[in-house]
Amino acid sequence: MGNGMLKMEKILHLALENTPNGLAVVDGQGTVIFVNRQYCEFAKTSQEKLLGTNLSASVSFSLMTHILKSGERIIKLVQDTGEEKAVLEEKPILQEGRIEGGISYLISQKNRSVKMLLDQLNTLAEEVRYYRERLASKETGSSHFRYFISSNEKLMETVELARRAAMFDANILITGETGTGKELLATAIHHESKRKKHPFIKVNCAAIPTNLLESELFGYEGGAFTGARGDGKPGKFELANHGTIFLDEIGDMPLEMQAKILRVIQEREIERVGGTKTVKVDVRIISATNRDLAQMVAEGTFREDLYYRLLVIGLRLPPLRERLEDLPYIANDILNRLCMRYEVSKPEISPQGMTVLKKYQWPGNIRELENVLERALNLTTGGVIEVHHFPEKLLANAGVRVRVEVQNKTLDQLIELKEKEIIYETLAYTGNNKQKAAEILGLSRTALYKKLKKYNIS
Repeated sequence: MGNGMLKMEKILHLALENTPNGLAVVDGQGTVIFVNRQYCEFAKTSQEKLLGTNLSASVSFSLMTHILKSGERIIKLVQDTGEEKAVLEEKPILQEGRIEGGISYLISQKNRSVKMLLDQLNTLAEEVRYYRERLASKETGSSHFRYFISSNEKLMETVELARRAAMFDANILITGETGTGKELLATAIHHESKRKKHPFIKVNCAAIPTNLLESELFGYEGGAFTGARGDGKPGKFELANHGTIFLDEIGDMPLEMQAKILRVIQEREIERVGGTKTVKVDVRIISATNRDLAQMVAEGTFREDLYYRLLVIGLRLPPLRERLEDLPYIANDILNRLCMRYEVSKPEISPQGMTVLKKYQWPGNIRELENVLERALNLTTGGVIEVHHFPEKLLANAGVRVRVEVQNKTLDQLIELKEKEIIYETLAYTGNNKQKAAEILGLSRTALYKKLKKYNIS
């Protein structure tokens, strides 16, 4: 009988070892008691290194610690350090209602049956996204203003004025610090206006070189300058005809170009570079800036007549530090969108973590908060975002000192973890400008993109 049991265990072990998919089994504490070769190949480790360790601590995509606490079952799409993807299923092992362990199961995309499953997951994700937008639309009365749900009185006054302004055709000037959502508000206004079926054209006045700005805005005739297309090119104002043009960073527009914008507003016509004919345009202008235009007018760096033409209706978006009561909702909404993009289960933010977020002043506003949460989502290996998943500047501001957890990590793994943190912080500092980030880090763009791909940073 004893030999028969040993033989059966050996056959069972061989069967699990030779299954085409990855399999890991843990005990009630999350310690790996069995793992096959296929699982280790995808996780880029070995059976010797993984056996006896905590699965969630050793494998970045595992949520086993959370599963053993909650009893939940999860299915998500994961990717290794290369291009290979797999469907991960993790669930608890129950006995008489008690959680005795857990199973982590990987179905590789190399498996012929996985393509159908991936298609089903993608279809479900699209359905969830659709119904979530429908729900948001019902809750707010307007899906396009759903990102501005708030309990802050100043912001609600701004949003209500924006809703009313959307119904008319007056020019709008949106002011606010970088990262407060000026483009998002402009987009909402356009899509709630009578021009919503026509183009919404965005122009970042600070991103276009001065010598190219005129041809970008007004277009050019064929052969107008060296390198010009032979058949000419329409400008942004022509493309926005009957719709809305959004002039972002209007405060960075050169004085000579300001005069030409004023003429467009007054005459409702433009003239292409190198052309002799005027072209009638019917556009609504929404502009935005993080600069003090009134002060610039006083200093003579911004035309007073243009300022008042743009400021028919003024909308100010308060910085995040003035509406910290909204931070839990904003953070939850950002995590929902990030988890949909990465196709992972949404973690919670610990009470201590939320306290740290509320104590920070957020100079980069919501855009900076999104970078911080995206970084934390990529660093967490469980179902909870803790304080040590945040950048050091947030912790220092809150007076928190965190010991770096080195258990079950090799020197190479710790170096990679620190490199990943530095890349995230640099991207947050540059507003996700990868060219600037590469320059700061002393890397070529190609080298930076390789590291972004390696660490699955978007």
